[in-house]
This record gives sequence, C-alpha cells and structure tokens, in this order.
Amino acid sequence: MNGAGVLDESGRLRLLGSGVTGAAFAVVLVMLVLSSWTEATTTVLVSVGIPSAAAGAAIAVYLQLRAWRAEGGYERSIAVREWIADGQVPYGVPAELWIPLVQAQADREGAGWGKVVLGTLWIAMTWSMRDQHDALITTMLILLWAGMVLWAAVWVIPRARAARALLRRGVSTIG
Repeated sequence: MNGAGVLDESGRLRLLGSGVTGAAFAVVLVMLVLSSWTEATTTVLVSVGIPSAAAGAAIAVYLQLRAWRAEGGYERSIAVREWIADGQVPYGVPAELWIPLVQAQADREGAGWGKVVLGTLWIAMTWSMRDQHDALITTMLILLWAGMVLWAAVWVIPRARAARALLRRGVSTIG
C-alpha cells in the first residue's frame, strides 16, 4: 500500500483511527475559526464540518502511511514495536539494522513530553476563554487536547522509555 507494505487488521484499524482523529481535529479547528464570525450551529457544523472532516481524515491517513514508509514499511514498524514490547531484539538481527530503528522510537520521548506540556497549556487556555466561545467549541477543544495528552502519556512516552531501556541493555536473544 503505497510503500507501506501489506496491512493486517491491526494496521487497517490504525488507519481508521488516524482518519477519525484527523477528522475530529479538522472539525474542531474549523469550528473554532468559524466561531469568531458565526454561531456554532448544526447547519454550520454540517455544511462546513463534514467537508473539513473528510479533508482531515485524508491528511491523517496519508501522514500515517508516510510514517510507515519512513520506518521501512508497516511490517518493520510492527517488528520494532514488538521488539520494544518484548524488551529484546531477536538473535541474528544486525545491530546496524535494529539500533537506528529502536533509537528513532527512543527519540520520541521529547515529542511526547512536548505534547503533554502543550496540551495542558491549551486546556488551561481553552478553559480561560470559555466565555468567548460556545460550550460546544470549548468542550470539543478540551476533549481534543485531553486526547493528545493522554495519547502521549499512555503510549508515546512509555514506548520511548522502553526503547531507551532496550538500547541500554543491548542485544539479547529470544528463546
């Protein structure tokens, strides 16, 4: 699939999740921008929100496929994720292959903490501006930022730390 390789059910679900997340982000962004000029009504949400959701979903799916291509394909991405989850690299995988792949995952910890900090600040900022927007916009924004913080705290940071621990331990064998 466009250089990302063959996707299994998990990969298709990840693409679906990326699409839903991209759609939600696009709708929130467009409604936030529009709320400065017009009231957030159902008509505005349907007439502008649906096309922006479609565009956001398409962009998010494209970015996920691009990320898999950059990691060497979906299969390699999954293999690296399994190595990190298992805490070991299978015997026989050359160091020049696995070290850069695992290092790339370890380097994502800073980005994860950046998401936590920015998301927390954006939640506080959104809450402080709640009188300037409808309750719908405020709620949508807070849910979006909270989702970003939770994703980073529950998935990105722990995986990056596990990758860093794997790098510190070096090669170990399975079996």
